[in-house]
Amino acid sequence: MSEHPNVAVLRKGYDAMAQGDLPTVLGLFAEDGVMHVNAPAPLGGDHKGREAIGQALGHLVEWTGGTVSLQVREIFADDDHAVVLVRETATRAADGAALDVSEAHLFRLKNGEATEFWDMPAGPDRVAHDEFFGA
Repeated sequence: MSEHPNVAVLRKGYDAMAQGDLPTVLGLFAEDGVMHVNAPAPLGGDHKGREAIGQALGHLVEWTGGTVSLQVREIFADDDHAVVLVRETATRAADGAALDVSEAHLFRLKNGEATEFWDMPAGPDRVAHDEFFGA
């Protein structure tokens, strides 16, 4: 059985993120896509449109001094939706605090582009995630 095309699209995006290639990552989002980040301010909230998503990703890179890593464990996708299970690790640039959590990234897709994205830390990792991004 062959891999669904949206699995390949998302794998390309996560590979680009690992390389620091934000233009390729942004190209996976629809022009009017929305990224819902489940974290405290200043990084959390709803980021609407590629420009706002790019700014949010830029803040993430800055917040972590470029150390953020999303290790893909599994990708499930069909024509309209996807779930990507990841291990997110990072070091906070301001004080060296470490993050190591499991997350589910949920996507709504249309024509091979992400129209919506949700970042959902695993239940037990929720507090660590909020503490890391809320400091």
